Amino acid sequence: MGSEAAGLAAYERVAASIRTAVASGELAPGERLPGNRDLAQQHKVSLPTLQRAVALLQEEGWLVPRASVGVYVSDDPPKEQPVVTLTDIRRAVVELRTAVSAIEERLDRLEDASDR
Repeated sequence: MGSEAAGLAAYERVAASIRTAVASGELAPGERLPGNRDLAQQHKVSLPTLQRAVALLQEEGWLVPRASVGVYVSDDPPKEQPVVTLTDIRRAVVELRTAVSAIEERLDRLEDASDR
């Protein structure tokens, strides 16, 4: 993994590695992934970390679970990874600050009411 994976959580690094393998053709559409334990060893992460990465990739449409059979590369994986811009991050921070302020105000009102 390259510098694009720096600063990511372990499960995000694993997900990025698998995305790259799919995008490069190393993992082909319809191909079955190795078992979770093998993948965890391959990526040098714990089983729960690997499972979190696989779940994320399933949500994003990169992987498809098949009951009692395994996890496969989607026949139609996403063409490109979503791009997150600095503007997106700034917007998210503003939204989070607004939400935290609202929660703090509500907590203050609840504390004031309980002091009475």
